[in-house]
Amino acid sequence: MLEEYMDAAAVEADLVAFLVENHREIMETPISGCVRDLYAVFASAVSGDESSLVSNDDEQMLSAEQFLRVLSDITLLAPGAMTFKEDVFDGRTIVDMNIYLLQVLQKELSVAGTCTAAVDGDDSADNTTVLLSDESTVVNDESNEQDSEPSQLMSMEEKLRLLNLVNPEGGNAPITYEDAPLPMYLRQKLAELLAMEPMSYELGRERARATEPIAPFIPVCTDHTHAMLLAQTVFISNNKIVSLNSGKLSSLDHDHAGFMECVRTHIHYVPNIKPQTDLALGDCSYLDTCHKLNSCRYLHYLQYVPEATVSQVMEETRLANAEQAKHVPLYTHGACSSTMVKEPLPPQWIRCDVRRFDFRVLGKFSVVVADPAWNIHMNLPYGTCNDIELLELPLDELQDEGVLFLWVTGRAIELGKESLAKWGYTVMNEISWIKTNQLGRTIVTGRTGHWLNHSKEHLLVGLKGAPTWLNRHVDLDIIVSTTRETSRKPDELYGMIERMVGKHARKLEIFGRDHNIRPGWFTIGNQLTGSCVHELDIKARYDAWAATQPQSHKPQSLNATAHPHQNQQHNQNQTHRRGGSSGNNNSKHNEHGGKRNRPGSNSSNGGPRHSRK
Repeated sequence: MLEEYMDAAAVEADLVAFLVENHREIMETPISGCVRDLYAVFASAVSGDESSLVSNDDEQMLSAEQFLRVLSDITLLAPGAMTFKEDVFDGRTIVDMNIYLLQVLQKELSVAGTCTAAVDGDDSADNTTVLLSDESTVVNDESNEQDSEPSQLMSMEEKLRLLNLVNPEGGNAPITYEDAPLPMYLRQKLAELLAMEPMSYELGRERARATEPIAPFIPVCTDHTHAMLLAQTVFISNNKIVSLNSGKLSSLDHDHAGFMECVRTHIHYVPNIKPQTDLALGDCSYLDTCHKLNSCRYLHYLQYVPEATVSQVMEETRLANAEQAKHVPLYTHGACSSTMVKEPLPPQWIRCDVRRFDFRVLGKFSVVVADPAWNIHMNLPYGTCNDIELLELPLDELQDEGVLFLWVTGRAIELGKESLAKWGYTVMNEISWIKTNQLGRTIVTGRTGHWLNHSKEHLLVGLKGAPTWLNRHVDLDIIVSTTRETSRKPDELYGMIERMVGKHARKLEIFGRDHNIRPGWFTIGNQLTGSCVHELDIKARYDAWAATQPQSHKPQSLNATAHPHQNQQHNQNQTHRRGGSSGNNNSKHNEHGGKRNRPGSNSSNGGPRHSRK
């Protein structure tokens, strides 16, 4: 019996050693993991080995059945060492081999062979059995049959010996459990799995590239000479470009080839030189946001955008978006089941005092954006809230799970994090808005900050619950965009949010103003014009809540009329450029002089916005 055990163990040891040494050749062509071909190669390889139990003698030749049995024993001794699949034509095939587990088994089999050889000639072998396990080596004798008490714990020396047993590299260096090869291997594999990017990230990015609406784009001329030449041909009134002198344009184009073509196809920033302007002082730090345009001695600019190019670009963009709208994404994670035919809800808003409003009226939302008026000790054109009032807002009632975006000032970053924690959110990220000026340059002179000028703003991102429907790794945690009127945030944020939660998800903005209303969003704040709600359940809850309010704080009634500036604001948001620069407001052109014409106009906050290359 012992001799048969030795024969089987020897064949197992030979086969394991063969698999470890030739694993690459086994998995590659022409064998490709086929067990039938592996048997033929193994039998041929070991038949010439004098130390092997397999010989050319037909009586001792390893049969296919025995080979399959030994292969099955190996998979039982080392689970996960080999993965098989059944094929109709090739039969059983190995599709994966874990060499580390095979090396561990190889070492255990070599130790088992040594122990068996040591007791081979001993007559008392019937009373001694060597059991190999993952944790210890137990020697059972006659005393164990009489004494059923549990064995004593292993000593540290025995533990280290067993740890060295599973070390395929060998060596006599002392190791601890944390440094043992198997735990290290498992930790490494776990780290690799956690670091591996799921394919859903790439699919989400591809879907965004294929379905995101294209924004109109007009390049900006970077030749300062063209701007100075154009300044000689424009007529400026009340800080607005009202006309160009076509005669001067033609003569300048004769001396500077390509100038007229550049004027027709590019945005130019024309120097706005006034009697008090001192060119030696350079550009104004505030540019178009300067509060003293009529008296500032620094140089300012006006944005000139050719009207013909605007019309052409808008039409090309419309056609491109119409063609892109035909794309039906096959990846639908986080999207509505009828996303291609379902239209987003029209804009909804309620004018109210957020501090006294009952958020339960609104229901639950997938995403909430809050832009509180933090008290930053400045003279602002709107009221501010103190920290206690903001902390007491019951924003925890708006979501069971989802994302909350909270704008904070430099002073209020820690307070914002505390507020998110109080409302049940975990701060998972922070988005930075890098502000740029009219010329697309980073701002070097801000109006906030005590020790340093603030040229960026912070947006805390809080996560509540474990929403599996979020699309992750689609956008970056940074927004580069121009500043506009006081406290107005970049429109790029809305696109980021809709790519994360889907355009049909319920979205709420708190402390919003008229320029914040947009399709698919619900906006509340005390600076809105009127109220408009289309969801009937919200109307019913709002009316019930309003009936309970005292007469001194009676909220206004709801109506479903369109906002007076809705279409204008919606067009602004649709044509807003990404990370570009804005110009001053210009009125309609008036003809001035016989030789002056109207080939272009200046863009404004009510028209298309464009970006630099």
